[in-house]
Amino acid sequence: MSHARRLLPLTIVTTVLVVVWVVVSVAVAPTDQTEGIRQRLTYLHPAFAILTLASFVAGAVFGWKHLSSDRPLDDLKAYVAVHLGQVFCAISLITGAIWGKAAWGAWWDWGEPVLVTFLIIFLLYATYQPMRFAIEDPERQARTASVFAVAAGFFAPVCFGVVRMTTNVLHPQPLNDPGSNLPGSAGLAFGLSVLAIGALLVTLWHLELVHKSTRIRLRALQRRVEGEDAVPPVARSSSPVTL
Repeated sequence: MSHARRLLPLTIVTTVLVVVWVVVSVAVAPTDQTEGIRQRLTYLHPAFAILTLASFVAGAVFGWKHLSSDRPLDDLKAYVAVHLGQVFCAISLITGAIWGKAAWGAWWDWGEPVLVTFLIIFLLYATYQPMRFAIEDPERQARTASVFAVAAGFFAPVCFGVVRMTTNVLHPQPLNDPGSNLPGSAGLAFGLSVLAIGALLVTLWHLELVHKSTRIRLRALQRRVEGEDAVPPVARSSSPVTL
């Protein structure tokens, strides 16, 4: 099944999961007596952080496939995965700052290793597009971007995991102690948040992939009509992708 044909069923499944997640998080899960209303950010912020890392790992996988096969479509898949990871990373930092303001009275704490590590990861990936588009040659651009995606995709989850496991942190760790921190319906709401936002990530990945693939095909067709070159569509081409 093509990426375009997957969009409709993915959108339906994602919509259902998001609705169920919101209902459980807002109407079913109880308000924590200690944390109060800010505890409900547990059903939002951690899921974005988890799926940020998952998206960057996916970018590394597709980057490796591009280096191995030199297929332009793999480069495009890596680009889209990294781009969505950047968006999810920004959302994770923003929702984390909101939680920090409510819990600690400060938007940010430079002494908190988990927060600083995630910011470093965000800044690392913020160099991806400038680095990529600074290279004019499309083939070299794609291969350099793939090397970056592979290296950063390995570094990000390993670095974050090591810091979280080996350092005393103020940051809550619901995954390390789910029984005490997220009992009953709260645990269900947390699980649904990861599932629903994960489905949203996959749907957005397909949507952006279809959009960019279509735009590339239209550009190639326009060039062929104008007689500038004869580059076939990206899905059937061995030529590098020009984003």
